[in-house]
Amino acid sequence: MTELQGCFTPNREDVAAKVIDGELMVIRLSDGTYYSMDDVGTRVWELIDGGHDLLAVIRNIATSYAVAVEQVASDVRALVQELLAEGLILPAGDSGRPRVTEAPTGEPAPYQSPQLHIYRDMGNLLALDPPTPGIDDLLFKEGSPE
Repeated sequence: MTELQGCFTPNREDVAAKVIDGELMVIRLSDGTYYSMDDVGTRVWELIDGGHDLLAVIRNIATSYAVAVEQVASDVRALVQELLAEGLILPAGDSGRPRVTEAPTGEPAPYQSPQLHIYRDMGNLLALDPPTPGIDDLLFKEGSPE
């Protein structure tokens, strides 16, 4: 596996992402492919989106989940490689300065290797076509409850 380092950023030109109840949902806008991650994967995404470099992401996850840095480093690098291959994140270069991350509080959460779940069959359902002119007139006639 290629040695990954530096910072990454979500591919904002082609990706819409939202965390709902701890689950990250991502749609690649160019083809409607749907992705999801939960728990550790969601935290990795949030740290990447927050501008943390890969080393800071690994350290934060290892501390938050009380897992050996070597295990986390392997898992996070594999996830980042997959996110890059899918075009969900892009290299952002070196941040130039270390980021401060919040120290975890309380009991460490249980750790599971982050997994990117890919749903390519949803593309047709989630294709983001332009709205059909006049559709609102058909769906919501004047005077009817919305």
